[in-house]
Amino acid sequence: MDPFSLVTAGLGIAGSLLGSSAENAALARQHAYAMEGWKMGKKRLKADHKHAKKGVAIQRQNEETLAAWKDSTNLQDWQHALKIQDYEYRSQMRQYAKSEQIYGQQLSFNQMAAEAAKEAETRRLQDAVAELNFQWQDTLVEALEAEGEARASGASGRSAAKKGQALEASLGRNQAVLASSLLSAEKDVTAAMKKIAADKYGADIAAQAARMLRPERLPQPPKPLTTPRAIFQDPRKLKKFDFGPKPIKGVASSPVGGILNAAAGAISGIAGAANSGGNKYDFSYNFGVNGRSF
Repeated sequence: MDPFSLVTAGLGIAGSLLGSSAENAALARQHAYAMEGWKMGKKRLKADHKHAKKGVAIQRQNEETLAAWKDSTNLQDWQHALKIQDYEYRSQMRQYAKSEQIYGQQLSFNQMAAEAAKEAETRRLQDAVAELNFQWQDTLVEALEAEGEARASGASGRSAAKKGQALEASLGRNQAVLASSLLSAEKDVTAAMKKIAADKYGADIAAQAARMLRPERLPQPPKPLTTPRAIFQDPRKLKKFDFGPKPIKGVASSPVGGILNAAAGAISGIAGAANSGGNKYDFSYNFGVNGRSF
């Protein structure tokens, strides 16, 4: 081989060595960068997972606090409703007691008024009887006086008999008139007594109609039910596969970063779902990189 060929071959070998060394250095830098990104991705995934768990715990605590407040408020309202019901019942019982008192007083008044009216009618009848007795006595006195005058005049025989008959007839008429007056007075008093009894009966009915019915206690309102609590699902525990494959020197490492980013995004979505409301119970997630599902 001529010297030129040897030099050319040497230069080629030297170039290959230099190129291989530069490629190795590039691969080493790329690997170091991929490893750093993978480690940072793991930290981020763990931090997001911890944050998501904390978010679910906060939401669970918020749900419990709200439900406990609702239970306390409902119980307070129920107890207040019971107090109002008791107050209204006691007020109605006081009104009923007052109504019973007035009813009893009204019946007593009706009885006293009826007795007073009866006594008045009885006195009126007694006065009428006394007046008729006085008239009868006056009639008898007049008859005796007339008889005495007839005897004093010396009338005898037929004339004396006629005067005696006239005196007896007058006495009979007066007695009949007095008896009729007495009978009429008794009928008036009897009618008045019946009217007094009827008036008392009507007044008693009016008092009974105005009498208040005894109040009844209303049924108690139902005790409030316990507020249902929402169910929350914590993010599942991280597994080794969630971090993706560890970067290998000489192998493209871009999918690893994509996997970690997708996992972190999924966990962030879990935290957002937990913080948005307690009715989202499905926290499962899927993510894929380069057509692969994880």
